[in-house]
Amino acid sequence: MLETLLLAALIAAPVGSASLFLPGRHRARAAGTWSVTRRFVLAVLGTVVLAAVVAGVLKLLGVSQHNLVVAAAGVVVASLIWLPVTRRWNARAHLCWASTVFLFVVYLTYALEWTFRSHLGPASTVGGVLLWLFEVFAALLSLAYLWEICDALGTEHWRRRVTSQVPFGDGDSKLPMVSLHVPAHNEPPDMVIDTLRALTRLDYPSYEVICIDDNTDDEQLWLPVQEWCARHGVKFKHLENWPGYKSGALNYALRNMTDPGAGVIGVVDSDYQIEPGFLRRCAPAFADSWIGFVQSPQDYRGWEDAPYYRRLYYSYKYFFSVSQPSRNEHDGAIFAGTMGLIRRVALEQLGGWDEWCITEDAELSLRLLRAGWHGLHVDRSWGKGIMPLTFEALKGQRYRWCFGGIQILRMHWRSLLPAPSSRANHLSIAQRWSYLAGGIQWYGDLLGLIFFVFLLAGAFNLATGGGELFRKLTIYLVAAVPVMVGLGLVRAVTLLRRGTGASWRDAVGAFFIWQSTSVVVARASVLGLFARKAAFLRTPKTSERAKWWEALRANWAESSLAVLGLAGIVGALTKWYQLSGPLLAALLLFPTLGYAAAPFNSWAAQRATLPAWLRERRRTENRRDRRAFAAGAATGGAVVVAGVIVAAAALLLWPSRQPVQSPNLVGPAQGATSAPASPQPTHTTAPATTPATTTTPSPTPTTVSPSPPSSPTPTTTPTSPPTATPPATPSVAGAG
Repeated sequence: MLETLLLAALIAAPVGSASLFLPGRHRARAAGTWSVTRRFVLAVLGTVVLAAVVAGVLKLLGVSQHNLVVAAAGVVVASLIWLPVTRRWNARAHLCWASTVFLFVVYLTYALEWTFRSHLGPASTVGGVLLWLFEVFAALLSLAYLWEICDALGTEHWRRRVTSQVPFGDGDSKLPMVSLHVPAHNEPPDMVIDTLRALTRLDYPSYEVICIDDNTDDEQLWLPVQEWCARHGVKFKHLENWPGYKSGALNYALRNMTDPGAGVIGVVDSDYQIEPGFLRRCAPAFADSWIGFVQSPQDYRGWEDAPYYRRLYYSYKYFFSVSQPSRNEHDGAIFAGTMGLIRRVALEQLGGWDEWCITEDAELSLRLLRAGWHGLHVDRSWGKGIMPLTFEALKGQRYRWCFGGIQILRMHWRSLLPAPSSRANHLSIAQRWSYLAGGIQWYGDLLGLIFFVFLLAGAFNLATGGGELFRKLTIYLVAAVPVMVGLGLVRAVTLLRRGTGASWRDAVGAFFIWQSTSVVVARASVLGLFARKAAFLRTPKTSERAKWWEALRANWAESSLAVLGLAGIVGALTKWYQLSGPLLAALLLFPTLGYAAAPFNSWAAQRATLPAWLRERRRTENRRDRRAFAAGAATGGAVVVAGVIVAAAALLLWPSRQPVQSPNLVGPAQGATSAPASPQPTHTTAPATTPATTTTPSPTPTTVSPSPPSSPTPTTTPTSPPTATPPATPSVAGAG
């Protein structure tokens, strides 16, 4: 029966996922009894059609009548049980979610059962169980990404979405005074002054601007800003040897420089150009006495003319166009470090900004929600800053976001466990899921790297004549992975295009931006579990007109993995006449391209055409992140994790005393009894007999990941190779 259900899931999941991306008609009114009834009826009808398609395909495969009924019933039950949860989604999103969850549950059950009955031997059974545990975690990550996709593309009735048509307040009489804080560190003075000048021109009756220079060591950078502020009535303070980095500087401004009458605190990064209507639009939201923070999208300028920066721009835009609206619907939006406002009394009640976390902004929003305040994400962008102008700076930023996200997960995981709201923790189940899913999504890239190691081990084993790993992972390689990779890519790129307005070419490029930072995100996700203090990534500096070998040197880890992947592809193709050879080569191709994208993007970023003022910033960009890296226990923890991965692959390579019986889905589904495996030497490669129809999809974004950028991470799926989907749709946890 398990074989029949798995066959049904392998058919249902791709069909259900494909339906989500069919063009649909936009409905202006999606609330009310009629809309709910319509969605329910269409979901039921869609379930019937999906079950009929599954039954039709299985009938063509010769499945027995009894098993055919079981398969159709399984699809129907798997769909109907999710109807109460997905009632605000259209039928297509419901079918995508239900059929994919059905696939994961059936596949994981089958894979575990097959592991114990296939005569792998003690060592390989342990390795198989370890691999299965990785697959379970990958399934959870994939479902977190998939929920976000279905929520973004399938929601018809948005209850909390703040579009330009949603009014705030009822006039100037209730507008709070706002104190805008602009932290700066080693920034070009002209750029900081341009930001401050724009802030002094806001269309708002009562506000102040404070600039805090955070430990800039060159007085030629901060003295011109101080002089400009003195002439234009802007408060300024240069901090020297001040602890806490950005959050320490913001705490100083809050406690020592903010006007006593200010009721709202705003944070604006020193490279942002703000539109005059920013405060007029966002500050009235605080008329609701339980609003703790309001966040508008981070946006960027200077990206239109260079292909690399266009790809990078859309990789960022994903988070604020897709992830934040979905999180906001469940009151789980994050404060993203700039272009946001916070109620002052709430900030002070919580003790200000925490200085232990390098993503202090996202950490603060979690504490605000836990204390009972509410957050709002506003759809429209009101200001534009500057993206990282070198690929190495981007890697450092993604490293910080991931490291900070894991810090938050490590320190607050108890608050995120499923439980009723209480006086000490007001988080709802939906809010807990938003933050928990956002944290664990950073591990998508680590899982991708793990599965890449398994594929390399299989290619090496195949090239040396063993075929042991391939034979043991037949279901993993043949029945699950290929369509998972392909469908994962299609989902990610399609959502990027529909969510951000990118062209197909730019959407694919944005996806590979995520993939090219996967190694550094994987590293941060491990070190974040063990490091006791803030840790920034130091990256090699590249010259203005970088040579290709400089890009390889600056991204040596990714370049090395790409070379290993290429070697694995060549090794697998030495058995081109067997199914195992081309299959392993194809599965290695995608992650290899993802790692190779790192030096390519590094070279492209350095050679991209920029105006003079941005070229100078690119040249000195490495000066802005100088925190020491915390080693010791963190490095030891990373070694342990790496050892577990290598041990799992080695255990699966251990020769079995008995021949391993490859799984056969079609025979049992047809009512035949699986024949015992005939004796054969363990060194002989057993060709896979699973038919090509037994392939499955993989849900996407993210790293997964960004994951655009809590984030800034896109998705690794159960038993899929590492880069099947974006890293953690990158969670954006602050731009500073």
